[in-house]
Amino acid sequence: MSHNLPFRLLVLFVLLTSVTTLSAQIVNIEQRRIKTDTTGLFGGLHFSFAGSKTTKSIIAFSGGTYLELKPARKKDRCYNRDLWLFLTDFNLVSGNNEKFSNSGFGHLRFTRKLGKDYSKLGNYVRWETFAQIQYNDLTKIGTRALGGTGPRFKLTDSEVSKFYFGIAYMYEYQELIDPDELLREHRMSSYFSFTLLPEESVTFISTTYFQPVLKDFGNYRLSNETTLALDITEKFTFSFSFNYNYNSSPPSEVPGSTYYFRNRLAYAF
Repeated sequence: MSHNLPFRLLVLFVLLTSVTTLSAQIVNIEQRRIKTDTTGLFGGLHFSFAGSKTTKSIIAFSGGTYLELKPARKKDRCYNRDLWLFLTDFNLVSGNNEKFSNSGFGHLRFTRKLGKDYSKLGNYVRWETFAQIQYNDLTKIGTRALGGTGPRFKLTDSEVSKFYFGIAYMYEYQELIDPDELLREHRMSSYFSFTLLPEESVTFISTTYFQPVLKDFGNYRLSNETTLALDITEKFTFSFSFNYNYNSSPPSEVPGSTYYFRNRLAYAF
């Protein structure tokens, strides 16, 4: 038996158990929104660390934050129109001076309800503006910076089944590594998302993104993330997620199709 086999199996195990943004081409924002009618700052954080030493040493870090700010009502306004969302996520797995995974992102989003006061328009249509920076060594993304804007539509008004559709213009700047390549592209970013709440402590969420280049719809990225979340206590939640990504024009030596699955224990405040 090869002496490197236990080490390779350990690396694979750590990658699977600490995965956050390992293969993600598209960051799923829908599943990180906080649903609340209360004003103020809300959020949470997650962090994990793993280490082992056999014939070789390996360490793994992963973590992130999610913050949502809903400003208090103004005197001349009957309801809250604005919402800010800020997200970060990172993942690092290394051993013996070699990085097996190194990825992360930061995302900022501003959302405003359209219409005045408690109008029906404001209940069903919002306008969003966003910016993001991302890196991922496994998919050869040295730096990806993007920004965009567009409407978000609420398709249903049920408390146990919620459906949303969004579409936006997005400008993307991307530096690829090995080989070095610089891309500047205008894309459409659209998504369809639904949330099912069969029980008070059970949540099922699925989101699909479609991001084609505007001048060439044959050049596109497709992503789906599906999550089942179970509330253990008021503050702790366990979830299982499966993510599939497809890129019709991936960087050299990067597969067009990637996927990962993840178990997570999260604390919210």
